[in-house]
Amino acid sequence: MNYLKNLFLQNFSDKEIHRTIFLESVIRKMDIGIHDYEIGHPQKIEFDIYVAVKNDNKIIGDTIEDVMDYEYLIEAINSKIEKRFSLLETLANELLEDVLFPEKVMGATVVISKLDILDSGKIGCSVSRLK
Repeated sequence: MNYLKNLFLQNFSDKEIHRTIFLESVIRKMDIGIHDYEIGHPQKIEFDIYVAVKNDNKIIGDTIEDVMDYEYLIEAINSKIEKRFSLLETLANELLEDVLFPEKVMGATVVISKLDILDSGKIGCSVSRLK
């Protein structure tokens, strides 16, 4: 488990079991940035999303109705990539609002990275919030 996941899970101090769903390393191209060389030139953006889901301490069955459907995370990302953003932070905040929307969600972390800016590595931001 990486540092961001551990940091996110430390927010839960009670004895309840909390389920986390996640989507990692999803890469999409989108027009984002404030610099002239970025505007109008789509870049590869990586998305990582971690969502804490209410468990209600119930034993879950083996049907999609018993769990949080991961597909809403993909839909949330896809709804943002057609828009133009100047800042990763703005994109992260808007995406976090969508991720937090379902009633079962307790909190979430969104991590967004630009992959095309540096010769190696990535730059980005993360935003987290409990409901």
